Amino acid sequence: MGQYKRKLSKGVRWFYSGQYLGIKYHSQAKYLSKSECSKAEREKIAEIDLRARSSSNDLLLKDLMVLKLDEIQATQSKAHYQESRRYYKMLLDHVGNMMVSQVKKSQIRELVVSFSVDLQKKKRTNHNANSMIRVLKHLFYYAINIQDVDMKNPCVGLKPFPIENKLKYIPTNEEIEALLMTCREEEQLLIIFVMETGCRINEALAFSDRDIIGDQIVLYTRKSKNSNLTFRKIPLPDCIKGMAFEGRLFKAWSLYPRFLEKKVCKLNQKNWAFHNLRHRYASRLSKQGRPLFEIMMLLGHNNLSTTQHYLQLLP
Repeated sequence: MGQYKRKLSKGVRWFYSGQYLGIKYHSQAKYLSKSECSKAEREKIAEIDLRARSSSNDLLLKDLMVLKLDEIQATQSKAHYQESRRYYKMLLDHVGNMMVSQVKKSQIRELVVSFSVDLQKKKRTNHNANSMIRVLKHLFYYAINIQDVDMKNPCVGLKPFPIENKLKYIPTNEEIEALLMTCREEEQLLIIFVMETGCRINEALAFSDRDIIGDQIVLYTRKSKNSNLTFRKIPLPDCIKGMAFEGRLFKAWSLYPRFLEKKVCKLNQKNWAFHNLRHRYASRLSKQGRPLFEIMMLLGHNNLSTTQHYLQLLP
């Protein structure tokens, strides 16, 4: 055990090197002082000691997170990867790099409650707090089922926080007409297409001439990065009847288009985006007396409860 200094081009830096319980260890020359280097070495020795006292299948929390993040990056969306990495870091900062089997339910609960309080101070809902519970629960199930760590999942039994469901704002006909007046022709077509089909914006951007089958169109969506494409058929919208085009209908965009939000802000309207038009579509179907199950199929939902959140009374 010991700390040593090395003269580099950027100045003097300290590193540690030694052996503990028959295991050799060392660090990079990156510490600014000997005391900082000494503290880092003590933490390294404590980590080695913790590994030695744990079961053969147990592993450090940070190592588990790296393994799980690699899996998420390969199989899930980029947004899910970033969300998981964020919550893992919060857990690591809260409990430290301890052995996975030693993480307690009380520690998880303390972290989630603290996160919920911060969200409330920012006047935000508990959606993210509940997401944290789900992400961490999956992390520990990964340790149990894939890495064979002998433990109980510390997230089991943690109840999600109540969430106040707020109505999604539905733009009026006047607001939509005022917006369309400021749009170019291809922008107008995209807005009207979403209005008449109730599609997700990624479904609209992927739509092509091959997806027209008689008086119906087929919309495809992928719920996660490597999941299978799911499809549904809906009536051919009026806005493209008789239109001749090849390939994708909306070639101007490959990523989420941002023009709508900017124009809405410039017109001093309430904040709304493409997804608000999807809620508008669902509410119009409900006002027409369409059965709930039919609306669910047209929207491409997996369960009725999701569809019910979309339905509002239109003025």
